[in-house]
Amino acid sequence: MQPGPSTETAQHNDTPTKSPKRTRTGCLTCRRRKKKCDESRPSCTACQRNHLQCQWEPSESLSRPRRRNRQQLSSQNSLPEEVHRMMKVFFVLTPDIMTRLLGHFLDSSPRWLSTRVGSQRTEFMTWLSPAISESPLIFNCILAIASGDMLKTHRGNIEMRHAAAEYYGKTISHLRTAIENEMTIASPSDTPLPDYTPLAVLLLCVHETQNFTQSERILPHLNAALFLLQNRISRSNKDSALRSFLFEAFCYFFALASFSLGPKLPLHQAHSIFEAPSVIEYIRNGHIMGRSQGLFVIIYRTSNLAQQLASKIAGEVSTARAELMLIDQDLDSDHSNKTCDIYDADTKDLHDIITSELYRLACRIHIRKLLGSSSPEEDRTIALLVEEFVNELQFLPSNSPSHSILSWPLVVTGSAARNVSHQRIIVARLAQIHDEWQSDVFSKSAAYLQEKWKSDKNPKPGILDISNVGGSSGIGTLWNNCPVLLA
Repeated sequence: MQPGPSTETAQHNDTPTKSPKRTRTGCLTCRRRKKKCDESRPSCTACQRNHLQCQWEPSESLSRPRRRNRQQLSSQNSLPEEVHRMMKVFFVLTPDIMTRLLGHFLDSSPRWLSTRVGSQRTEFMTWLSPAISESPLIFNCILAIASGDMLKTHRGNIEMRHAAAEYYGKTISHLRTAIENEMTIASPSDTPLPDYTPLAVLLLCVHETQNFTQSERILPHLNAALFLLQNRISRSNKDSALRSFLFEAFCYFFALASFSLGPKLPLHQAHSIFEAPSVIEYIRNGHIMGRSQGLFVIIYRTSNLAQQLASKIAGEVSTARAELMLIDQDLDSDHSNKTCDIYDADTKDLHDIITSELYRLACRIHIRKLLGSSSPEEDRTIALLVEEFVNELQFLPSNSPSHSILSWPLVVTGSAARNVSHQRIIVARLAQIHDEWQSDVFSKSAAYLQEKWKSDKNPKPGILDISNVGGSSGIGTLWNNCPVLLA
């Protein structure tokens, strides 16, 4: 500690720029009075002169901040000025902001975590509420999601921005430690593993897809979820509803990510999850995605076959094409009694039936485009599928909870749409969902489709149509330019 400052230094310290430095490590009494403290112990000179009780913080709390500030000085100088302002104003988040974020999550989580209606809408809270109460990791994670979502309407709120960074950072830090522990600590194969760690990873997937549109950010989360859930395929669990959600959510995120980010994901490693009988049983219940959940397995299989189409080995290409044709035939046969279901269904089932049908049609369109036949007959088949999709879309209520998972079928079908009225209907639905959800995933999906339709009208030499470059060349569908397909 430096010796007490001289009188000359004290005179210089009277300037406003020096005043915070005078009381930063002084006694609590001088700091409250905003007076200079010479830090004499046990009672400083100012307190003795004014006959005041001289109070001090514990020595540990004084020494640690000083060491930490010196170590961080060089790194802070490289931070943006905006971050410096946040650090100067907000050092500790108030209980009020925590309460606001928790309330926002409880109010908004059904639209992030469920496509159910009625009493089923919030069934996930039966296992999520205990997780929030018991696990600091889950608690920080849900606050990170809530603050990220609230930033969409409070972009200028510095406290909210600080909360978003604070809780996300805490979540990542705790999660890294938990995953490292699971990787290094071996346990018998019949020992149950806690499910809060993979739950936090999948909640971060929700965070990335709802609050960001940089698809690369989701990759480490998906890889971590893959590792964690592979360890839980055959292990018992304490809460079957939570375990069901984990596998259901993973199949959803990984399947759609494999569609747009397939080459960057270990697709073959995920076979053990997508093909496990226990996992199929878990997702069959459709607690979160309803009837659509099984179609995510088909999307995953199709993404694997699309990569085989890119192979130069003739046997792999022909095998992939044959399997795609079989999948398309199966999807076509699932069409029976669809119209009857829509008109006879209860309101709580209507969303499920229509959403499942939209995914089924989008899967068929995607497969037909992958197979790449450019004959007039094939073009008519795809056009009929697009028209059927658009007609089906009209039945989906404007306030459907299924909107949260419609980006993929809308983009896939929109990429094949040639009729201007069909294009307008698809873009209008994306715009409507964006207004409701405030997620850039949907606005960027619309912008992607509009740019594609424009390029289709005025094709440039040397530019491939990314939605139809398969066929005999076996290149497969290239969706690298598609920014979304995750929400």
